[in-house]
Amino acid sequence: AGANRGPVAPPRPPGTTQDMPDSSPNTKPVGSSPRRGQELRTCDSEPVLELEDSPPHSMRASLVVDAPGTHTARSRVPLALSCCLSAGLAALLLLALSREPEATRVVVVDRSREACGGNGMLYPGEDACDCFDCFEDPSCSTRLEGEACVVVANSGTPYLFEDYWLARPRSAPLSVLPSYHIGYDAHVPRLEAAIRSLHGLVGNAVTDGREVVVGIGSTELIAAALYALSPTQDEATASVWSRAPYYSGYKQSATFFRSAGFEWAADNASSPPPATAERPLIELVTSPNNPDGHARAASVAGPHSSAVMDHAYLWPHFTAVGPPVAYGNSTVALFTLSKMTGHASTRVGWALCSDPHVAGRMRDFVQTATFGSPRENQLRALAVVEHVVGSGGEIFTFARGRMLRRWERLPGLFFSPPAAG
Repeated sequence: AGANRGPVAPPRPPGTTQDMPDSSPNTKPVGSSPRRGQELRTCDSEPVLELEDSPPHSMRASLVVDAPGTHTARSRVPLALSCCLSAGLAALLLLALSREPEATRVVVVDRSREACGGNGMLYPGEDACDCFDCFEDPSCSTRLEGEACVVVANSGTPYLFEDYWLARPRSAPLSVLPSYHIGYDAHVPRLEAAIRSLHGLVGNAVTDGREVVVGIGSTELIAAALYALSPTQDEATASVWSRAPYYSGYKQSATFFRSAGFEWAADNASSPPPATAERPLIELVTSPNNPDGHARAASVAGPHSSAVMDHAYLWPHFTAVGPPVAYGNSTVALFTLSKMTGHASTRVGWALCSDPHVAGRMRDFVQTATFGSPRENQLRALAVVEHVVGSGGEIFTFARGRMLRRWERLPGLFFSPPAAG
């Protein structure tokens, strides 16, 4: 349920530090003399950030500065040298450098939920908290009781991952300079490479010999796939069908544009319509299915049928991942960031296509409808996907453990243990 936010993540242990992001995703430390924002390393390998002035106001809510005793002097002398000296020599060295300006060790802590008493989230630039269900006022300190407490349980918002990211504020940093790609070109090749690495790690899809098409979430890509798989000749119209129960958004994608190339044919239709040259069939399949979670395959096969396989939930925390999917030219496989990491509002999804012609038509649709997917969205998706790959899929272990614990608690909401005696 959308309102079940889960327990608050435990605080980071004392002394744990994380380095802050540079001002640009392409900036790398160079030379032996640290610059502003460049990372220093102590002998215990704890990261230290050199700040020549106070942090900007927007950053202060996320910073915790260590006690004065942990400050380290700035110097060109490698600090690792102190690990090899006796305690007395190290003290003399620090004393000799004591007149140098001090650098401040900074610990990055995400206080977004703590600032709202654990009952909401305070996002950067906002003056008031975004309260969870049954809490209100700017700090979410007022609890609603009785009929005033309404829990919205029909939302698909993936709050499941909130604790994971709160505990890892530096795991997928993003900082974009105003000059970054101000033109129309929205292609980010590094994201495509990260997507291929992701599927290689998880083993849920074959990407070799397939093209990756990035769009603004699965919603746009479903419409793009219907356009790409529909007949190009004017006298033919494809039927779009999905076996019930199916995702409610499919009908909207098939009817919103009132396309002459395809039309919705699943209302009150328990079996698919015939597939012919004049009336080809496009089947929409979710696997694992939404809403019942069952694994599904396309029901129709033949020269005049094609399929859109929606694999939004084909990740290790939702289902057992079997052999990687590898479809032919008549099938498009869809994946999305939202159900994998929780970043639903980033609006990034991707399609895997074997047929270059189908991939090209999907790109034409995306380019015409939205001029591509915004680069900033893709950069956030890139940071998140590279973290998932770099951590070996740590987020899947977290999410699966959280879902199992919730599943074990669920029966208690509907069944009471028998009375003793």
